[in-house]
Amino acid sequence: MRRMRRTMNDSPTPAQKAAHTRKWRRASRLAHMRAKNAKTFAKYVLAKQGYRVLSLDSPRGFEYKGIVDLVAVKRDRKDPDKLRVVLIQVKGGTAKVTLEEIRRLRKAVDKVEVTWNVAEKPKKQVRFWNAIK
Repeated sequence: MRRMRRTMNDSPTPAQKAAHTRKWRRASRLAHMRAKNAKTFAKYVLAKQGYRVLSLDSPRGFEYKGIVDLVAVKRDRKDPDKLRVVLIQVKGGTAKVTLEEIRRLRKAVDKVEVTWNVAEKPKKQVRFWNAIK
């Protein structure tokens, strides 16, 4: 019996499936590296401008679902009680910002909760005036 040739409608061979998997894994790895690189440079530029930057990545370095990637905080020089907080989304590689992402980022600004607290350490324990949520 002769084997029949596969046509476009047939399922791919195991070798074709493996090649396809390798291609997409490589693309995913490159995208992750580009995003990490873009985030590093964004942090560098913000630090040069006097901001303290907090990255909202997972412990393993991957991004979460949320729109906010970085939170930058800067204290005003004239009024040290005044803080400027900036929510930032970082795009790397050829990724472009969409209008939907801008809308989500603007909504995220409205969802920011700011509260106050005082931490005391009289002896061996830290005590907060208000409960931390």
